Amino acid sequence: MEEAKSVGKIRSIGVSNMTPKIWRKWENSFTTMPAVNQVEFNPYFQQKELRKIMAENNVTLEAWAPLGQGNQELLNEPILKNLAKKYAKNVGQIILRFEYQEGIIVFPKTVHSERMISNLNIFDFALTSDEMDSIRLLDKNKGMHDPDASGTKEMLLNAFDVHADDK
Repeated sequence: MEEAKSVGKIRSIGVSNMTPKIWRKWENSFTTMPAVNQVEFNPYFQQKELRKIMAENNVTLEAWAPLGQGNQELLNEPILKNLAKKYAKNVGQIILRFEYQEGIIVFPKTVHSERMISNLNIFDFALTSDEMDSIRLLDKNKGMHDPDASGTKEMLLNAFDVHADDK
């Protein structure tokens, strides 16, 4: 990827699922700093340590699962429901607005056109500093997926057969 960028074939490089531990292991080997690190991010998993490292390296964080993969506990958080009522929005819009105001790139997954429209309708209001702080307090610092967890590497390697097309 770095070679492709150096010869102008691509404009930037992105990585995904680079936790602080993984980032520290590889950061000195980059000749081109990635522009984006795509990681799990939502109000329950705000990646504070990683965000600090990304800011120090001028790397933008992109959220996958910005709505917590439909986590009903998250979607029913009283603070989020109260803010949704206050702003005449849905909880998903409150979450996406929070993430936008935090400087996170979000691409919520949906195949439903009405949700696509809803997901875009987050620019006609802004959360106050106090409201942002109250959502920040929801952070559990634990996601649904942990690339550093024991057995993850083996599970991913066992699930991916690089020679599948050779058979």
